Amino acid sequence: MNFAALIATVICFVIIYLLRHKLNKSFSFLTIVALVLGIILGFIFKGETTYVAVLGTIYVKVISMMVIPLLMVSLIRSIYRMESLASLKSIGLKSFFWLLFQTILAAIVGLILALGTNLGKGSHLTQIANYEPKNVPHVTQVITDLFSGNLFQSMAEGNVIPIVFFSIIVGIAVVVVRGDGRNVKSFIDFIDACHIIIYQLVKVIIKLLPYAIIPLMADSLATSDSSMLKPLLLVIALTFISCFFHTFVTGSILISVVGKMNPIKYFKAIMPAQIMAFTSRSSSGTLPLYIECLTQRVGVSENIANFVGSIGTSVGMAGCAGIWPVLLGVFALNSTTGTVTIAQAIMLVCLTPLVSLGTAGVPGGGILIATALFITMGLPVEIVGIFAGIDAFVDMARTMTNVSSSMTSATLVAASEHAIEPL
Repeated sequence: MNFAALIATVICFVIIYLLRHKLNKSFSFLTIVALVLGIILGFIFKGETTYVAVLGTIYVKVISMMVIPLLMVSLIRSIYRMESLASLKSIGLKSFFWLLFQTILAAIVGLILALGTNLGKGSHLTQIANYEPKNVPHVTQVITDLFSGNLFQSMAEGNVIPIVFFSIIVGIAVVVVRGDGRNVKSFIDFIDACHIIIYQLVKVIIKLLPYAIIPLMADSLATSDSSMLKPLLLVIALTFISCFFHTFVTGSILISVVGKMNPIKYFKAIMPAQIMAFTSRSSSGTLPLYIECLTQRVGVSENIANFVGSIGTSVGMAGCAGIWPVLLGVFALNSTTGTVTIAQAIMLVCLTPLVSLGTAGVPGGGILIATALFITMGLPVEIVGIFAGIDAFVDMARTMTNVSSSMTSATLVAASEHAIEPL
């Protein structure tokens, strides 16, 4: 059946090829069709996607390979292309504000839905057998981990925060040195040339996205453990509902009221990046397409798209740090004490931006962030183990929300800086 699944996937590739080259369908249309085809394959070939998974894994590895060089070159270039350090300060503050503010809004959405459905009351779920509680790093370790003793080691390990920090200080150094009248033209020309080459590679990789979505989606559904999913259907449902509500409803309000843009056109423009985030479950891996959609389809300044996109891979995270830990927190409170007080509800929401900063750049994703919140709230960390089995499944919605909120933040920053030209 694994071989049959591979043949079916190839047939789906042919369908996408014909739609693109014979019927000239749009890129957004192709990504939606690919998503649907992947879902169908996932249901048909349940547990039989070993060969199919290889295709998706290769694509994710290839695009992830481009993230570090793209991030470094884009950040350095976006900083030295800004008019001044004052402009960088303004954009930086606005970026952090919108990223963290959206995390709070997402937490409120999750809280309302969780309280409204009495999530966790009467629960008799037990911790899964193979769960090992995550160790949340001490605040001193979090601070020191922002800096790298070996930049190349950070690159190899995929530690984004130290690379972002290094790229920012290099960009600032170029601005300062150039302001002093010293010649850095050769370095700037080198970065510009790298930027052109990397973006050309990224464009080619992005064109293959509809083909990659099919195996990625098929494998995600085919390998989901239904025995883990059934007892936690309400948590799964609320996660997806909260994520989609925050992404499209809250996001639409922000885009229309603050950004003064048509939300329908906006979400149509960023849809390919959203689908990539949903299927790959990787915010960093989506960064190349993130920048492509914002600059080429929305009209956001390249400098701002690069800057906010790079920071947004590890700061804010409305899905992982906003919605997810709040849902689990309400579940834990209802299942242990039977009630959630107003003070506890407020604390859950207020802690989300702090937790997202405190675990920035630390491997572990949603489960680690939830663990950090539980420790801070004094909740039994063992309860987090109940949700370990569904973490990968709900991560699709969470990652899409992370990326979408970051893109909305970049768009709002660009609008406030008058650095957006709708296409």
